[in-house]
Amino acid sequence: MNIAVAGGTGFIGKVILRKLVADGHHVVALIRPGSLLKINKFSGTESRYTYYDSPTQLLKNIEDCQAVINLIGIIKETKETSYDFAHHIVPLSLVTAAKNAGIKRFLQMSALGVDSDSDSEYFVSKRLGENVVKASVLDWTIFRPSLVYGQGDNMTALLAKIIKHAPFFPVIGDGQYQFQPVHVENVADGFVQALNKPETIGKVYDIAGADKYTFDQILDMIAQAIGKKGIAKLHQPLGLIMFKAKLWGRFMPGPLTPDAVKMLIANCVSDDDSFQRTFDTKFIPFAEGIRGYLK
Repeated sequence: MNIAVAGGTGFIGKVILRKLVADGHHVVALIRPGSLLKINKFSGTESRYTYYDSPTQLLKNIEDCQAVINLIGIIKETKETSYDFAHHIVPLSLVTAAKNAGIKRFLQMSALGVDSDSDSEYFVSKRLGENVVKASVLDWTIFRPSLVYGQGDNMTALLAKIIKHAPFFPVIGDGQYQFQPVHVENVADGFVQALNKPETIGKVYDIAGADKYTFDQILDMIAQAIGKKGIAKLHQPLGLIMFKAKLWGRFMPGPLTPDAVKMLIANCVSDDDSFQRTFDTKFIPFAEGIRGYLK
């Protein structure tokens, strides 16, 4: 099967590409000019430069495919790309192109927390993207992963670096907001297997790990993985952090923005185990998984 993949240059996308090829598919990677070196090249893959605001070009790039996988997502807005464009306009463009090309199968990457009451612009834009896919006439499946980790991720690697070198870790709020970290291999298994599971059409799957951890617990587990007994935590009031985020965001670029704080404290957990019951993938415990690459 020819599979068009948008967002294949990312951390999760590279693993999905590898598994698609291993499963016998031919991958058409839709990439932006300048992103070619970011993508893993395998036998059975090709890259096509794509502008998502060009309907004619997008249609031409996917018209020989039988399915579309959309993995495009950003954690922080830039001058070039807004949350709304990445998470709402791009899915709309892909859904429209797929319909015009006669492609029925469509897999969408969303995020756990989309159906929460958070007013984070990230979650709002992801919600709009989901609505576009759900309203289409396509055979869609939507995946909502929690914190995804694994070799090459940004989150655990950054936390490990801070824990290793800093005398203490500045924690936003009380550190009791929760996550259910899930390994990238488990997420990729869901996307690849869904192509051969018609029963997944029209379904939304939460992809959450087997265990829930507070942010404080995650810091302790990462510290143990890199050989430290623990890490001193400096909990800072949420109101103070939001004030700093608004102030810093006005005068300098950086990862700390009001929206990033809202995303962090959103409690991205789920008790829905339909993903585990539907897909054949062995969940990797978080402590075991991070030891495999952080040590």
